[in-house]
Amino acid sequence: MWQVVIVGLIVLAAATYAAWALLPAALRLGVARRLAAMARRADGPAWLVRFADAIAGSALRRLGGCSDCGAVQAAPTPPKGRDKT
Repeated sequence: MWQVVIVGLIVLAAATYAAWALLPAALRLGVARRLAAMARRADGPAWLVRFADAIAGSALRRLGGCSDCGAVQAAPTPPKGRDKT
Protein backbone atom coordinates (compact mmCIF):
# COMPACT_ATOMS: atom_id res chain seq x y z
CA MET A 1 0.00 0.00 0.00
CA TRP A 2 2.69 2.50 0.97
CA GLN A 3 4.71 1.62 -2.11
CA VAL A 4 1.85 2.74 -4.33
CA VAL A 5 1.60 6.06 -2.49
CA ILE A 6 5.35 6.68 -2.69
CA VAL A 7 5.51 5.79 -6.39
CA GLY A 8 2.51 8.04 -7.04
CA LEU A 9 4.24 10.96 -5.29
CA ILE A 10 7.42 10.37 -7.29
CA VAL A 11 5.49 10.30 -10.56
CA LEU A 12 3.58 13.45 -9.59
CA ALA A 13 6.83 15.26 -8.74
CA ALA A 14 8.42 14.18 -12.03
CA ALA A 15 5.39 15.27 -14.06
CA THR A 16 5.29 18.64 -12.27
CA TYR A 17 9.00 19.20 -12.93
CA ALA A 18 8.65 18.26 -16.60
CA ALA A 19 5.68 20.58 -17.08
CA TRP A 20 7.54 23.42 -15.31
CA ALA A 21 10.69 22.93 -17.37
CA LEU A 22 8.77 22.89 -20.65
CA LEU A 23 6.74 26.05 -19.98
CA PRO A 24 7.83 29.16 -21.86
CA ALA A 25 10.04 31.37 -19.68
CA ALA A 26 7.62 34.31 -19.55
CA LEU A 27 4.73 32.09 -18.49
CA ARG A 28 6.94 30.36 -15.91
CA LEU A 29 7.89 33.75 -14.45
CA GLY A 30 4.26 34.85 -14.27
CA VAL A 31 3.21 31.66 -12.48
CA ALA A 32 6.13 31.94 -10.06
CA ARG A 33 5.30 35.57 -9.22
CA ARG A 34 1.63 34.71 -8.63
CA LEU A 35 2.66 31.84 -6.35
CA ALA A 36 4.93 34.16 -4.36
CA ALA A 37 2.20 36.79 -4.08
CA MET A 38 -0.32 34.20 -2.86
CA ALA A 39 2.13 32.91 -0.25
CA ARG A 40 2.68 36.43 1.09
CA ARG A 41 -0.98 37.42 0.97
CA ALA A 42 -2.15 34.30 2.78
CA ASP A 43 0.38 34.95 5.55
CA GLY A 44 1.83 31.55 4.83
CA PRO A 45 4.67 29.99 6.74
CA ALA A 46 8.11 31.51 6.28
CA TRP A 47 9.43 28.43 4.46
CA LEU A 48 6.65 28.69 1.87
CA VAL A 49 7.40 32.36 1.22
CA ARG A 50 11.14 31.60 0.86
CA PHE A 51 10.35 28.68 -1.47
CA ALA A 52 8.06 30.81 -3.64
CA ASP A 53 10.68 33.58 -3.79
CA ALA A 54 13.34 31.05 -4.78
CA ILE A 55 11.15 29.74 -7.58
CA ALA A 56 10.48 33.28 -8.82
CA GLY A 57 14.21 34.06 -8.71
CA SER A 58 15.01 30.90 -10.62
CA ALA A 59 12.40 31.72 -13.27
CA LEU A 60 13.78 35.24 -13.58
CA ARG A 61 17.36 34.01 -14.05
CA ARG A 62 16.24 31.70 -16.85
CA LEU A 63 14.29 34.42 -18.62
CA GLY A 64 16.98 35.10 -21.16
CA GLY A 65 20.24 36.74 -21.95
CA CYS A 66 23.73 35.59 -21.24
CA SER A 67 25.57 36.12 -18.00
CA ASP A 68 28.22 38.25 -19.75
CA CYS A 69 25.73 40.53 -21.43
CA GLY A 70 25.67 44.12 -20.22
CA ALA A 71 21.88 44.19 -20.33
CA VAL A 72 21.67 41.45 -17.71
CA GLN A 73 24.23 42.82 -15.28
CA ALA A 74 23.51 45.73 -13.02
CA ALA A 75 25.16 49.05 -13.73
CA PRO A 76 28.42 49.44 -11.80
CA THR A 77 28.34 51.74 -8.83
CA PRO A 78 30.87 54.54 -8.75
CA PRO A 79 33.75 53.96 -6.32
CA LYS A 80 33.65 55.85 -3.07
CA GLY A 81 36.67 58.07 -3.32
CA ARG A 82 37.92 61.08 -1.51
CA ASP A 83 36.38 64.39 -2.44
CA LYS A 84 38.96 66.74 -3.85
CA THR A 85 38.27 70.24 -2.63
